[in-house]
Order: sequence, then C-alpha cells, then structure tokens
Amino acid sequence: MIVVFGGYGTFGTHLARALATAGLPVRIAGRDAEKAARFAAGLGPGHEGIAADANDPTSCARALSGARVAIHGAGPFSTMSLALPEACLAAGIHFVDIADDRGWFRRLAALDGRFRERGLAAVAGCSSLPGISGALARLAARRLPSVERARVTLFIGNRNPKGEAAVHAAAGQLGRPIRAPQGMLRGFHGREVVTLPQPFGRRAVYDWNSPELDLFPDLLGVRNVRVKVGFEARLATLAFAGLARLGPRLGARLLTGVAPLARRLSFFGHSGGFVKVEIWAPGGARAAATLGAANDGQRMAALPAAFVARELHEGGIGTRGFATAYEALGADGLVERLAAEGYELVNEGPETAGSP
Repeated sequence: MIVVFGGYGTFGTHLARALATAGLPVRIAGRDAEKAARFAAGLGPGHEGIAADANDPTSCARALSGARVAIHGAGPFSTMSLALPEACLAAGIHFVDIADDRGWFRRLAALDGRFRERGLAAVAGCSSLPGISGALARLAARRLPSVERARVTLFIGNRNPKGEAAVHAAAGQLGRPIRAPQGMLRGFHGREVVTLPQPFGRRAVYDWNSPELDLFPDLLGVRNVRVKVGFEARLATLAFAGLARLGPRLGARLLTGVAPLARRLSFFGHSGGFVKVEIWAPGGARAAATLGAANDGQRMAALPAAFVARELHEGGIGTRGFATAYEALGADGLVERLAAEGYELVNEGPETAGSP
C-alpha cells in the first residue's frame, strides 16, 4: 500500500492516478474524508480514502497503518511540520515528497541518520524543482570539462490549475531576500530572458528561491547558481514582477487577493511547461538540457514521486537515508522514464562564447 497525503489535491491526483495505473494499491489521505473516499473510488477497486492531516502525528500514524511507502503531496512545505516523516520513522515506512522549499529540505536532511538506522529512504524534492532540474544538470555537466555557474528555469503554462498551496508559496517569495551562493538576490527580481522550446520561445524569467541554491554547489562544483521562474501569460509575469517591488507583505497580500481572478483567466494557453538547466564553463562554453511539453506540465512534475514510490514499494532501489529523486533513480533513469511518458528532452551545446 502507498499512502498519498494530499491525494485529491492538484499534484496528488496525478500521483495517485500514476500509481493506480501501475497496478499499485493507493490510500488517499486528506483532511476531508468524503473527498478522499470519493477520489479513491474513482481510481477503481482496491484503493481507499482516509481522513488525515500531515501535520498531525496521530492521524498520520493511523493513515500509515499497513503501508510500505508514504508520499507527502500536500503543501505549502514552508508551513509543514515533520509529523509525517517522523510517523514514517516510527512505523518503518519509506518517505517520499514533492517539496521545493529550502527550509523543508534542511529539516528533512537532518533526519538522514535516523532513516539510515531504520533502513528507510527519505527521498525529497521528487518534482520539477529540484528533482528534474538536478537530473538535467547532471546530464548537461557531462558535456563540459568543468562548470562555473548554473541557471535553472521553471516555466509554467497558463492552463495549469492554481492550487491554494501554490499561491501561498508564490506569495511567500515576492520581494523576499534569497541567499544564493554568490550573494543576496530577491524573489521575482533579476529579470533575464531565456529561450524555451515551442510553443513558448523567448521569455522573461525572474529569481526564485529553491533547493538548487543549496544542492548545486556540491552537485556541480559551482558557486554561482540562479533559479528562475516565468509564466506563459506575459501579463502574469509582469504582475508578479510589479508586486515583488511593493515589498514582501503588500505584494503577498495583493497576490492573494487577485488569485481568484487568475484562476478564472486560466482558460487560454497551454497546460504544459518546461524545466531548463543551463551551465557555463569558466571560458564561457555553455551546455543546456530542457525537459517538458506543451501540455500536462503538472503531471510531469508529479511523476518523479510516483516513480520513486513505486521502486521503493517493489524493492527496486536500495536508497536509504535522505536523497533526491535524481540520486534515487539516477539522472538517466529519471529522464528516460519521463521521456517515455511523452515529455521532450532537448540537449544543447557545448557552445563556445560568441557562438550564434
């Protein structure tokens, strides 16, 4: 049994469907028992729903009964306690999450020794950032002799649902200081332009706080890392940039207020998106790797967690302790699985400085 916390939410539904399609028994855990049961029934026979709160130790323990793997698909992770991973440790269950919050990463990594002692895995960030981005960084780095700096871009299509957790996480970034290896940045400042595969093309993107800022210095041996985010709706990108300049408190308050309007405007554009990683060598040579599609971007973001959970459930990987998705599955393994699901991998370079 695999328990998906937040299983009827924006990303949890993709997780649960991927696992059920693979023939694995799924337990949907959420605060609303009726919603959990209804969604589980829609997956077919052999699945179940249960009321559970990932921040409550007692309900976590109840939801984990008889399970082998738990997936934390609820959020925002900046507000989550460690109740669920602690409950997994107590019950002897592997833990997987889709977190992209730096603070959560540090807190979960502190449990590494305890998970190892129990012979369990705690695999974090099994999503676009930093799971897919880390895999792409490893692939791109093979094409350069050394790496001096890196830039990650997450680009989001307009027809992706805007869940409450996503809005809260975005509001928490606007205008806030970001401690990067090279110095201080600010959330949704630092405009740059990146070129993405069609149908998106050249787009403006802005600074974002993400675990790559902590992970990539060791992964790539770099001391200059930037993570960028942009949106298909150019007006939305400009609005975020404008709100960021109002300061963290006012910008976040206004974003929360306009979120309902943004949801109503999600009828045009594409439901996909791309993750792009660019790296540069000291002499200016550049290599890049991009993964995504015009549609089903949120499904792509959820699939790494489903892949890892399936392997842990079936005993297919021996990862123990704290790890990332690209460590648990390997960079090639993760990207190949996503490509097999219909997502496009684009490799570029190496290109020398001054190349067209």
